[in-house]
Amino acid sequence: MMLTFIEPTLFEQLRNAQALPSPGGVRLTIMRMCAQDDPDMHELIHLVQGDPALSGRIIRIVNVLNADRVRPIASVSMDSLLLVGLQAVRQLALALSLAETTAPASCVNFKLPAFWAHSFAMACSAQAISSHTRVAPLGEMFTTGLLANIGRLTLASAHPTGYSALLARPLEPSAQQAMEQSLFGFNHLNIAAALMQDWKIPDLFCDAVLHYETPALPQEWPVPRPLEIIWTLYLSAAMAELGCGTAQVAEAALPKVARALPQLQLAPHDFPELYQAAGEDWQDWTQSMHLTARTLWQGLPAQIHDQLLRLQEAGDSSDATA
Repeated sequence: MMLTFIEPTLFEQLRNAQALPSPGGVRLTIMRMCAQDDPDMHELIHLVQGDPALSGRIIRIVNVLNADRVRPIASVSMDSLLLVGLQAVRQLALALSLAETTAPASCVNFKLPAFWAHSFAMACSAQAISSHTRVAPLGEMFTTGLLANIGRLTLASAHPTGYSALLARPLEPSAQQAMEQSLFGFNHLNIAAALMQDWKIPDLFCDAVLHYETPALPQEWPVPRPLEIIWTLYLSAAMAELGCGTAQVAEAALPKVARALPQLQLAPHDFPELYQAAGEDWQDWTQSMHLTARTLWQGLPAQIHDQLLRLQEAGDSSDATA
């Protein structure tokens, strides 16, 4: 498969230098089995049941999809794997394997616990949003949210000293992305998309990761699904910033939330429920995977509904006068 997001020889150089995150262990076996045309389902179920994080994620997704059941399911079965889908199971195994990846200590300004806390916050938010909009399978949206920033970990691994120095500079996101490209030959978004493509995640999700920080739909793309996934990731990032960012980061996230909601046909009154669901999910992950010392998802500001409405009205006014 030809990579289309970064120059293939550069990607191979990074691979040969062992600078690319990669899955391993039993989860790699699960990934390979899920990619087979006719996998041994009994063996696959056995392997998944032996992985508490993976089986827990599958059970949570099934219970979201079957929210009307009188009794929630409590274990992985053939039906639950098929309901979630083997492609999604494969991607979840990949994502959770990568979540155990570390970064060089020499990249001192790259804070690994904060990175994974934010990544899981994006993943939980993407799943919460998708459970409402049904834009894509929940497992695939969780994985895409988790991997959307995997390029930052790649930069920390491939260029620890240079990337640490870049992180110390107070740059706007677009300027930082441009500096990454200039200094290292790739940036955190195109390497993330290239990694996802190499892991055989559908291009639909790779393209969304490439564009989610500045949502805009290229004219040649079919609509509306790719754009909905881009906006889902954009809103997920804003929710992550609001939930586990600093006070300054959280304050800056509110206008992003206001901008994203109407793009997904969501209203301000929908947001607290989505935010609460993502926060409860995130707290489970922080405890089970020891992601961070913080145990609480940050509460929403008072009168969040009114604040979002005012921000949306201000945005509409500026668009009208532009």
